[in-house]
Amino acid sequence: MSLNAERSYKMKLRDVENAFKYRRIPYPKRSVELIALLAISCTFFLFMHTNKLNSRLKEMEVKLQPSEFSALGLTGNHISGHDAGKHDDINTLHGTYQYLKSTGQLASLSTEKLNNTRHSKLEVIFFNRGAKVGSEALMELTQTMAPYNNMTVVTKGPMDIVSRTRNAKEQMIQALWVTELEPGTIYIEHCNWLDFRRYQLPRPIYINLVRDPVERMISWYYYVRGGYRNAIHHRRFPNATIKSEKWFKKSYNDCVRSGDPECQYVPGSIKDSEGNYKRQTLFFCGHKRECLPFNSQQATQLAKLHLERDYAVVGTWEETNITLTVLEAYIPRFFKGVRNIFECRFHDELFEIVLRTDYLNTFGYYLLLGK
Repeated sequence: MSLNAERSYKMKLRDVENAFKYRRIPYPKRSVELIALLAISCTFFLFMHTNKLNSRLKEMEVKLQPSEFSALGLTGNHISGHDAGKHDDINTLHGTYQYLKSTGQLASLSTEKLNNTRHSKLEVIFFNRGAKVGSEALMELTQTMAPYNNMTVVTKGPMDIVSRTRNAKEQMIQALWVTELEPGTIYIEHCNWLDFRRYQLPRPIYINLVRDPVERMISWYYYVRGGYRNAIHHRRFPNATIKSEKWFKKSYNDCVRSGDPECQYVPGSIKDSEGNYKRQTLFFCGHKRECLPFNSQQATQLAKLHLERDYAVVGTWEETNITLTVLEAYIPRFFKGVRNIFECRFHDELFEIVLRTDYLNTFGYYLLLGK
């Protein structure tokens, strides 16, 4: 190859290399804008998701480590709706604390003043448990605790028939029966508040649970459709009419949309198409006729009066740790060590370690989401 030919070949080779080195691949302008928009969107959503996770983690810290204000039993339920509108977070535990502090009410509060256990004359707990509020879980917990705190759990009262209200004679029989229970007894049953003052009898220690009214009724709706409950009912009453398959499969949403009598909640109504426990206030109001109208202001006020005046603790299973903390602080005779017993869900520590090891990645995901 001649010198000129070789030089010409090298120049062409260099031109090809430069062409590949400095080539530019054209992108449509809209594609570039789309990629930029996607990048910005992803960044924004990641930021929002991170903030949400941080908020959930903070909420879990509060729930798992109840503050000194939790032990006082302070909740947003004690604040009126009129005042609640002035504070965005008044219905939270710490929001209530800030409200009481800002209005000067906190200085007058103390565990001694808030604890109605001191007014009780009997070493007996009267747990007139509401329906679908988590009371069965607390009942089972007290049965587990019984040998530790030297107490007796009684779940059957003197009345064989469960009714919405009882007459004066039945109330007196039940009240007398409660006063004759041995010290260290927890009496647990679905029944209404009893007025021991009316019969000049010593008062027991009142406790109860409450739940979000809507969540409670949804829970009741599916509870009455449960196979286990209906199997027991059919065994007790073999000749009773069995509901249709359509009734069992109908969702709560469809029941409300179609306006079924079962899913109608008419203010002031007394008679229901089917027996239910939709009147949560009835457990606190009592046996008067004024307590029967659904969503009645008078019934609600009577329930609030009895709750504030007589009940030592009214908790919620939606805040289990706080409820157990208050029970242990206010009624140690019966609930000493309740949180430790509640948390002992495994009988074998080695078994728990093995399970948690097998679920190592899942637990990390669970803790991250705060669920």
